[in-house]
Amino acid sequence: MPKCAFCGNQIELGTGKLFVYVSGKQDYFCSSKCEKNLLHLKRKPLKIRWTEAYRKENKKGLKVEEKKEAVKPEAKNVEKVEEKTVEKVEEKKEVVQEQPKEEVKKEIKAEKKE
Repeated sequence: MPKCAFCGNQIELGTGKLFVYVSGKQDYFCSSKCEKNLLHLKRKPLKIRWTEAYRKENKKGLKVEEKKEAVKPEAKNVEKVEEKTVEKVEEKKEVVQEQPKEEVKKEIKAEKKE
């Protein structure tokens, strides 16, 4: 469904007008009010209070959910986090490497006792 070029509202199928410029650009209008404001009176949607563009520009009539933006986590302690992860990886490597050595030592001791 197309949006009105002036007010930004969705246009239902079977309603509104399609205006085609000489250059080939297409604009949809939901009503003659929007068409007259844009084409004949040459008004800009950002200055007209009832348009969606004005509401977005001046943050009017937005829901609370839309106002809040996703907050990115701060990366102040990146070095500390990296150090901790590196230490954990090294500990795991040591544990994995020590286990076979201990098993081998036990096997050698068992063979010597026999």
